[in-house]
Amino acid sequence: MEFQDVLVLIGGIALFIYGITIISKSLEGFAYTSFRRWLNRITSRPGAGVILGAVFTAIIQSSSATTVTVVSLVNSGMLSFENTLGIIFGANIGTTMTAQIIAFNLGVYGLPIFAVGFLIYFISKKDSIKSIGNAILGFGLIFVGIQFMESAVAGLSDSPYFINLFVRISKNPILGVLVSAVFTAIEQSSSVTVGIVEALGAQNLISLDAAFALVIGANIGTTVTALLASIGTNVQGRRVAVSHVLFNLFGAMIFLIIFRPFINLVSKTSSDLVRQIANAHTLFNVICTLFFLPFVNIFAKTVKKIVPGEALTIEEGVKYLDKRLLNMPSFALDALRKEVSGLREVVHRNMCTVFEMIEQNSGKLIQKVNITENAINSINRAIQSFAPLLVSKSLPKEHSIEVNFLINVSTQLERIGDILRGTAELEVEKVHNGIVFSDAAKADLSKMLNIVRKEFELLCENFENMSEEVFYKIEGVEQSIDRMEMELRDAHVARLMSGVCLPEAGIIYVDILSDLERISDHIYKIARLVLEFHRKEQVKERV
Repeated sequence: MEFQDVLVLIGGIALFIYGITIISKSLEGFAYTSFRRWLNRITSRPGAGVILGAVFTAIIQSSSATTVTVVSLVNSGMLSFENTLGIIFGANIGTTMTAQIIAFNLGVYGLPIFAVGFLIYFISKKDSIKSIGNAILGFGLIFVGIQFMESAVAGLSDSPYFINLFVRISKNPILGVLVSAVFTAIEQSSSVTVGIVEALGAQNLISLDAAFALVIGANIGTTVTALLASIGTNVQGRRVAVSHVLFNLFGAMIFLIIFRPFINLVSKTSSDLVRQIANAHTLFNVICTLFFLPFVNIFAKTVKKIVPGEALTIEEGVKYLDKRLLNMPSFALDALRKEVSGLREVVHRNMCTVFEMIEQNSGKLIQKVNITENAINSINRAIQSFAPLLVSKSLPKEHSIEVNFLINVSTQLERIGDILRGTAELEVEKVHNGIVFSDAAKADLSKMLNIVRKEFELLCENFENMSEEVFYKIEGVEQSIDRMEMELRDAHVARLMSGVCLPEAGIIYVDILSDLERISDHIYKIARLVLEFHRKEQVKERV
């Protein structure tokens, strides 16, 4: 094999990988949106999860991307470990689609396919059509890359070293498995390894025995990607990665035991060696899945024993944001939505805690308030850091608008949290100094607390579908709070003049009134942001 052939081989591999990358990027919007839509509906049924994993992987042309996605979703709490197993099994089936496409031997049509995809992309004005054109372009590059690889390896027929290597692999499949596993772990794509094997098969440089050993090794090597993605994740994320490794390892062991009978079976499926390699790849993964599927619960328990630990639920703190999700923008956006929704709930709980302190004239809950407020600040910082990274992923305009909306809502929620902490500190100061409000002051303050609490609850209940009617109701509440603050200030001054209230109590009382009015202002601002966002959504749907 001459140096020029080596360069052609490297170039062919590069085109192959680039083609797969283009297909994945072009179709990921459709794939991830559909995947997310069906995820929670069917993953509780392992069989349905297999179908979802297979279809998703076939579209994006990468089982590694699927497993990394699943690791990220489990780590962020959006999916349970048990519900991932079907998807993992299905991903192994879906990744064989690339080998089946290559086996159609469309290398001579690679450039025409590329040209058709380029024309669709270049002429079309719609983003969805452009994506389809780009995907077709990617398929063309795969076939062009395969053609280059085939021409580069043709010279190996004269190399005693390579002929001897493949003879040794044919006689000792375990050697082929190890070589292929290491190679695939390095370049992190079983599709590339199998593509190279098929290129060798097209030139009759490899036997079916050696080819299948390399295919088994590719399935093992591709699990490294999930293992790397699980570093730093919680126990659930690590379990997903380990389940992928065990599934592929057990499958490899089974097929090494039945190696010869299986090769005899595959040889009868076609007279073409390349098609036989593709069929061996597909049958291997389908049979492994059918074998493991009835024992999915036992398999899950085994993995839990290997990776022990409790799946802790963090009551306060970031739950959904995971930078691994940034490679799947639709999932990342969904995680951002959930995180803002979670922040809203945390703020509401702290509001209830602070209001309870005031109503019970107690400072005992201040530590809980401070811990929760620290969590609010932490969640907001995570949102403010995550959102720009998501926007940088070339999001569609409407998604960028939503990210900006979520950032603004998070900011307003964080400000409410700051005010609540200040209000709690006022209550602690009041209790510490033995200051007592008059019965009239307590009654007025309790009334204002209830109105602000209900205003926030009204916002939360209608956050996902804010109507004009509800918005104007919140606006009316905010205006009534403004008037109430002034009225209660005047009433307080009157009590001071009559000697009913002490001056020391008055300062704290007025500050609490001011805090409640400011909280109401921020609730109204959030409601206005929500209404404006929904208006834009409605206009987009009409267009």
